[in-house]
Amino acid sequence: MLDVDPRLSEETKSRLLLEALPGAVTDVVAGVRVVRFRDQVILKKQVTHLGRPWPGFKKRIQIPRTWLEVERQASASDLQTRFVGIYHYCGVTIFVDFDPARYARQKANNSAAHVATNDLHQAQVNGRFRRVDRSGNVVTSVRADSLQRYLIEGYDSHQPRLDVFRAFSSHLFSMGRIDALTAVNAMHEVRWPDRFQGEWPGFFLEYEFDRFVRTEGVQGLVEFQKVKANGRYDYDLAFKSGATVAYYGDLKASDVVKQESPGNDAEDFARCLAEFGRFWYVVYEHETVHARDNGDVATIAWNEWRRSAGHLARKGYNPLSYARRFKESVRFTRMSVLEVNDANAGVVLGEFAQGQQPDGAARALKVMIKKRNVDNFLIYSHTVDQPAPSRS
Repeated sequence: MLDVDPRLSEETKSRLLLEALPGAVTDVVAGVRVVRFRDQVILKKQVTHLGRPWPGFKKRIQIPRTWLEVERQASASDLQTRFVGIYHYCGVTIFVDFDPARYARQKANNSAAHVATNDLHQAQVNGRFRRVDRSGNVVTSVRADSLQRYLIEGYDSHQPRLDVFRAFSSHLFSMGRIDALTAVNAMHEVRWPDRFQGEWPGFFLEYEFDRFVRTEGVQGLVEFQKVKANGRYDYDLAFKSGATVAYYGDLKASDVVKQESPGNDAEDFARCLAEFGRFWYVVYEHETVHARDNGDVATIAWNEWRRSAGHLARKGYNPLSYARRFKESVRFTRMSVLEVNDANAGVVLGEFAQGQQPDGAARALKVMIKKRNVDNFLIYSHTVDQPAPSRS
């Protein structure tokens, strides 16, 4: 159900902070009303929707220029400044901590700091939630009963299932540019089922991840399902809790220039989400060199390799089969873990793509995640030039 954000008075915002922080007091710094908690100066604004024409999940606080002078004076007194957004609705209070350093560098002039509905949902469910958005901003959302501990102890980012992808991403990114023939030969050595398929980057990603989880012995956290077991959903990833499946996910490869990431059959997806409450898309984006831009040399070599390896094409041998789309090489540069849950499912389930089969029959409706909406699903990200986040 959609609703408007109730307006919070200055007194209400202060009261919500003081209730969450025993021992905190109100104060004035550089002419601005703040809340003081230990050695921290908290500046506060209400979290509200951006307004039309922005999607309903996009929310923000406005950062006035006066906050920069508060931050300067507080730093001179060895005090830590917090830029905090307050979301309060129907008895639920979530505080959003925005890293002030970025806005201080930008010389904020009534600029906006953004947060998504999913951030608030994650904090409400888990107590605390932090992510780095696609603009590089660190956004930490904290439930009211966890705020005091967060401000005293900081944020512990250790999550075993995400740790698997931290480690795998470092491994995958270190491979640099991957040539098509190198990848398909590696898959052929172990008779990987899709080694002859034209869209080899996605299948090579599956092969590498499956090999990684087996080598590292982390199947107790996540299993790759190339051959789905009876009674399980037809998805790549099964996230485990002991001997049972806690929820499912899918592993996707996507070109960095694409504006959306392909999803799954909408009907099965909705059924899985209703049963388990969440679903993870793990998306690895890559830069691409197309063989068509280099005289199709790689396409011809790939088709010749398939023939020599015993692959029989349905229409007979064609040295330029798949030439328009064949990728000569890729370099994985960025990954994202996207969670679909009750709070954001309406966005992704509203983005269907339905085409036609070669015989003209309608394809099943597919879920699609448009990259412009990623911040409402993003729970973890890592880029090739970015060190994996520490656990503390």
